[in-house]
This record gives sequence, structure tokens and C-alpha cells, in this order.
Amino acid sequence: MFPKWDDSYSVHNAKIDEQHKKLFDLAGKVEYMFDKPIYKEDIKVVLSEFFNYMKDHFHDEEKYMQLISYPELEQHRIIHKEIIQSMINLIKTIKSTNDLKEKLYVVAKKWLLEHILYEDMKIEQWRRESLSTEENEDISFEETRDQKDDENAVYLYVCECVGLIHDVPFGIHQKIQLKGTKFKCKKCKEAIRFFRKQEEDF
Repeated sequence: MFPKWDDSYSVHNAKIDEQHKKLFDLAGKVEYMFDKPIYKEDIKVVLSEFFNYMKDHFHDEEKYMQLISYPELEQHRIIHKEIIQSMINLIKTIKSTNDLKEKLYVVAKKWLLEHILYEDMKIEQWRRESLSTEENEDISFEETRDQKDDENAVYLYVCECVGLIHDVPFGIHQKIQLKGTKFKCKKCKEAIRFFRKQEEDF
């Protein structure tokens, strides 16, 4: 069975999380169709929806990684291209309805398990590992429901590292702005400073 969306898969960016949830839903449709009699046209509709949504998501995700200077952007871009190419190859080599269902299932499973649950979580890990508290303790990006501000915003901070931008969730932003809590870049060891609030159109 495919995994269902769970908050533990969150990258603590509202736009990316919403797109991941939609992709989990689409993968759920693929799983549902897998062992049921279904028309080829119905499978093609799901395939097309899945393919188009993945392309849009990958585009947004790459823009986001570029915005925050994610160091593995190029490797991640290559993985995205490989996934898209595998979908194109799938469409080109369909032999039968069962063949289509089987191939789509494999792509959805491989993409979900290996990409969102592994590659995308590396971005979240890198963001968290780039910051520490003033006492050099690790930080958590978990947020409580009452901390949600503008779901479409990204809070960007800078430090002394040239070109490095820290994207912090609203809860961390509030602690800095309202409580004067200090968070440091682990690389330069300097406190991060507010740079700008950006709407989610990265």
C-alpha cells in the first residue's frame, strides 16, 4: 500500500506541502485503480493529471530551492528530469490497459517513496541543520495551529554567509520578531537577520 499524507512528511512550506498532498491523492487514485477493472481512458485521465501536476510541482520546487540557495539543487533537478522522462517513456510504450496500470503504479510508488519521502525531506533537513539556537541547540520547525499566519508567505532571513538565505516557518519568525529570540547560522555562527517576507510565488 502507498503511504498516506502525514504531517511528518511536511517540509514546512505551505505551497510545497499542499502540492505534495495533492500528489499523494493522485498516487492514491493510481493505487485504487491497480487491482480493479477499469477503462484505458480512465487511466489515461489520471496519468495526464499526474504528469501535468508533477511538472508544475517540480518547477515550483526548483524555484523554491533556488530561492533558498539549496546546495543540491542541480542533483535534484536531474532527478526531476529523470522522473518526467520515465513518465514520457511510460506513455510511449503502453501495450495494454494492464500494462499501463502496472507501469503507472511503479512510477507513482517509486516517485512517492523515493522522491517526496527521501529527496524532498533532505531539503527540510538541510534547512533545519543550517540553524541553531543562541545556545547552539538544534531547532525544530514544528508549528502549532495558532501559529499559522499567512499560509502563502515565506519568511527569509540572511546571515554573514554570502548568498545564503534562510527560510524559516512563521513560528520561528514570530519568536525572533516578537520575543527577541536569536537563531544563528551554523556555518558563520552569526545571528540571522530578517530579509523579507515573500509570497509563495517563489
